[in-house]
Amino acid sequence: MNSVCEEIVWSKGRTKAELAKQTTWSSSKDWSGLSGLKVLCFDHNTHVGLTAITSQGVSHNKYLQIPVDKIDEVCKTLMQAKKLVESNKQ
Repeated sequence: MNSVCEEIVWSKGRTKAELAKQTTWSSSKDWSGLSGLKVLCFDHNTHVGLTAITSQGVSHNKYLQIPVDKIDEVCKTLMQAKKLVESNKQ
């Protein structure tokens, strides 16, 4: 069985400097500082799973799934958002 399992981390630990790098994860019932995302997918899946990483590690109760057939659209939209934010910083 083939798989992809990768952690993308932008904040490590609980120091004041690292906590300042965190983004947020929220829902109507919960809020958490977000330190990164774990990407997991197996070759038999029809979706890609994204799990939140907090300052305490991978948080298995905070995740979302993106259908494989929507990955290109999600990536395209994320790149459009990146270009917009970067163009405002110049």
